[in-house]
Amino acid sequence: MRPRPPDSASLLLPLLLLLAASPASASYGRKTVSTTFGVVRGETVSPEADDLPPVTQFLGIPYGVAPSGQYRFKMAISAAKWTHLPKDTTRLSAVCYQTGIPELSETRAFKIMSAQRYDHLHRLLPFLKPQSEDCLYMNIFVPERLEKVGESRLPVLLLVHGDEYGWNAGNPYNGSILASHAHIIVVTLNYRLGVFGFTGRCESNSCSGNSGLSDLVAALKMLSNVLPSFGGDPYTLTLMGWGSGGSLVSLLMASPITQPNHRLFRRAILLDGTALSPWAMTQNPQPYFFQLAEELGCAEKPTKGERAVRDQRSIDGVVRCMQDHSADNVTRAAQKIAVPTFLSAFAPIVDGQMVPSHPTISFGAQFGALFRDIDLLVGMVSNPAHHLVPNDDLLHGVDKSRRDTIFRTLVRNLFDFHRKEILSAMVNEYTDWDNPKDHPKTIRNGVLAALGDVLFTAPLIETARLHSLEDVPKASNTFLFVFAHETRAWLKEQPNSGLRGSLSGDHVPYILGYPLSNKNREEMVYSGFSADDKGLSRVMMHYVSNFVKSGDPSKPTPMSTATTMEDRFHSTAWPAYSPTTREAYLEITDRPRVKNYYRNAQVGFWNGFVPQLHRSGDASGVPEEHNLLQNHFKRDSFFGTVRPYVSFHNDPFPPPPMPPTPVPKDLKKIVTPKPTVLETPAPTPPAPVASSGNYNTVLALTIAIGCGLLLLNICISLGVYRNRRHKDRKANGSTASGAKLPTQYQTYASSHPPSADLHFSLNSPMGAQEPLLAASSKASTPGLMRPGISPTCPRHGRAAMAMAAARNNSIVSQPNMSAIPTLEEIQV
Repeated sequence: MRPRPPDSASLLLPLLLLLAASPASASYGRKTVSTTFGVVRGETVSPEADDLPPVTQFLGIPYGVAPSGQYRFKMAISAAKWTHLPKDTTRLSAVCYQTGIPELSETRAFKIMSAQRYDHLHRLLPFLKPQSEDCLYMNIFVPERLEKVGESRLPVLLLVHGDEYGWNAGNPYNGSILASHAHIIVVTLNYRLGVFGFTGRCESNSCSGNSGLSDLVAALKMLSNVLPSFGGDPYTLTLMGWGSGGSLVSLLMASPITQPNHRLFRRAILLDGTALSPWAMTQNPQPYFFQLAEELGCAEKPTKGERAVRDQRSIDGVVRCMQDHSADNVTRAAQKIAVPTFLSAFAPIVDGQMVPSHPTISFGAQFGALFRDIDLLVGMVSNPAHHLVPNDDLLHGVDKSRRDTIFRTLVRNLFDFHRKEILSAMVNEYTDWDNPKDHPKTIRNGVLAALGDVLFTAPLIETARLHSLEDVPKASNTFLFVFAHETRAWLKEQPNSGLRGSLSGDHVPYILGYPLSNKNREEMVYSGFSADDKGLSRVMMHYVSNFVKSGDPSKPTPMSTATTMEDRFHSTAWPAYSPTTREAYLEITDRPRVKNYYRNAQVGFWNGFVPQLHRSGDASGVPEEHNLLQNHFKRDSFFGTVRPYVSFHNDPFPPPPMPPTPVPKDLKKIVTPKPTVLETPAPTPPAPVASSGNYNTVLALTIAIGCGLLLLNICISLGVYRNRRHKDRKANGSTASGAKLPTQYQTYASSHPPSADLHFSLNSPMGAQEPLLAASSKASTPGLMRPGISPTCPRHGRAAMAMAAARNNSIVSQPNMSAIPTLEEIQV
C-alpha cells in the first residue's frame, strides 16, 4: 500500500470526513474552468491506484432544475446559468429519492435476494444519503494532461447507473481510476428513479411518464455545450449502462430526441440490460398510477362495478394533487404497491416522443436506422439472474416442486396465451436429462439458467443481432463479450454452493478499475480483489477505452504485455459480432477464448419457439380457460407476486348463458313507418340490441340497398321493353311500305337459279327483313335480296332457316335441281 504522510490525531476525524465526501483523497489543489453555463471550481486529486497520474474532479455540477412541486412528474428543464460567482464543485450532491430500495432486514432480504446483492446494497447505503428531489447533478473526472501532444480533445464516457429503476445513484461510483488509466473523461450522474422518474399515465390518445429518461437527455445536451471547456470531445461521447441503465441507453439509441442537430452520443455499451428485456418497460401504466393516487388520497378507490371505467377519470387533477404531497409521502405510498415478480411497475413507457414505438419496432430492420447509427458493445455475465434467487435456494438447491413454483410465476407474469404449453416446454428445456438423479443443486442451476436466459441473455443477443444486420445499410460496429471471470472473494461465503462463473454486475468494478485501488475496504463500494483480478481490470479498462475512442475494442492502442494476464489477451484477436463471423464473441476469463453463438439453443428457444407459440394463442381464439395454469388463482402456488388477472381481463371465466335481457327503460324507442307485408308466422325474437344507434345504422343501410336494387330492376325492365318496341315498330314499317313478300314455302333456290360466279354468304343483308342469322360478315353483297321467314314462326325457326341456307350453299357448289328439298321437308 502507498505510504501516507504522518497525520496528527486531531486531524484524523476531518480527514475521514473528507474521504467520505469525495471519491479521492490526496489533493493537489483547486482548478477553475469557465464553461458556457458559468465558472466551476474543482479539485485535483490522486486516484490512489498504483502510480496513475492525478485527476481533476468536478463534483455536483447541476444540469437540471429541481423537479419538485409543479415540476414533479414533468420532463427535465435545463439548469439556469450561474454567471456571477464561481460554483464550488468539490462535494457530492444529494441523490434522488430511492423509492424502490428493497427490504434491508437480513432475514427477509435473504428470502428475495442473494447474499451478494444484500452485501452490495449495504455497501451502497452510505453513498445514497442524503436524498432530495433537487438531485439532477453530474460529476466529471478529467485526467491531467501531463504531455501536451497537439490540441486533440479527449473522448468521454458517461456512466448511466443501473441495477434497478427504483434505487442507486451515480455518486457511489468513482471514475478517477478509469479516467487516469485510459486517459478519457468519465462522467457520472444522478437521475430520477421509481415513481419520480417513471410514473406513466395515459389520457385520450397520448401517454407520458418518461421523466427519468428526459433527465439523461438534459444531461447530454448540457455536456455537448460544456465538454469543450474541460478538453472533451462531445462528438465522441459514449454511454455505458448496466441493468436498468443499459435498458435506458438502448432506448436513447433509437430515440429521435437524441438527434436535434447531430447525435448527442456516438457509442453505447450495454451490460446485462436492454429495452427488449421483459422487465425493461411497463406495458400498462394506468393501474399503477391510480394505485399510487389512491394511496395518496388523490383518487377514490372504485368499487368493483366502477373499476372497469376508473381509467376515464381526469389525469391532470390527480397529478396536481400528487404534486402537492411531500416527497416522503410519495415514497411511502410507492413502497406499498405490489410489483409483479420479474417485472417493473414504474419503468419507461411508449410515449411517442422519448420512446416513439416499442423497441421491437424501433430496433428492427425497417425502422432501426437511428439504432444502428451508434457503435455498440454488449456485455453479459455467466449468471445474470443470480440476484433474483433467494439465498437459501442458492446455498442448498431446490427440488422440482420449488422449481415449478418459480417457473409458474415467470410464465404467468410474462405470457397471456398457451401458458400450460410454455411451462411444459420450459421444464423440458431446462431439465438435465444426463443427470437422472435430480440433485437439488442441479435443478437450481437449471432455474438460474432459465431466468438468466429469458430475462437477460436472449434479449441481449437479440439486440446484438438486430444491430448487426447485414442486409440493411449501416456504418457502425457491433461487439459482444461474456465476462466469465470468478471473483473468488465474493464467493467465499458460499464455498460449497457449486456455482461457477461470474455473478450479477461483476464486470462493473473491473471496468471502473476498482481492483487497482489502494483505498481501505470501508471507503469502497467494491473490494476484496486478488492480483489476478487486478490484471484483468487492466484488460477491461483497455478494451473499454479503445471502444470509447474508436468504436473497436482492439484499436487504436494495442494490448500491453506487462503482466501475464494482459499477455494472454494480447495474442487473442477480438472479431466483430455479425452473421459473417458466425456471431463471434470474446469470453473474458483467465484463459480468454473467441467462441461463436453464445447459448444458441436456449436463445432460439426464447427468441423463436416461445414467441411463435404465444402468437398462435392470440390468433387462434381458443377459450380463455385454456390459457390458465393449474391452480391459476391460488396465490400460494406461486413465487413472489403475480400479475393481477384483472389487468388483461375482467372475469376469470366466460359467464354462463343468461335469459333475454329486457329493454332498458332509458332506451329510446325507434318509430318507423310499418310497411304493408303479407302476414307470416312471427320468428323467434332476437336478443335485444345493446345500442339504438347501432340499430338505426343497420336499418338505414338495409333500406338503402333494397331501394337501389329496386331501381336497378326497373331500369333493366324499361330498357328491355323499349328495345322490343323498337324492333316491332321497324317490322311494321317495312310491311306497310308495299314490299311484296314471296310465297312462304317457296325456297330461295327455286326462285333464283344459281350461277357459277355467284358467291353466296349466309350473312348477306335481306333488305327490310330481320336477318335470320347474326350479321357478322362485313363482306356481304349489298344488293342481294332473298325471302325471309320470321324467326318466331311456330313451324320454321332459325334452326330450319340455317339448314335451308346450308343446303343452298351445297347447291351453289353442285347444282342439281332435282335433289333440292323444300322447307316442308326440313321442318323442325
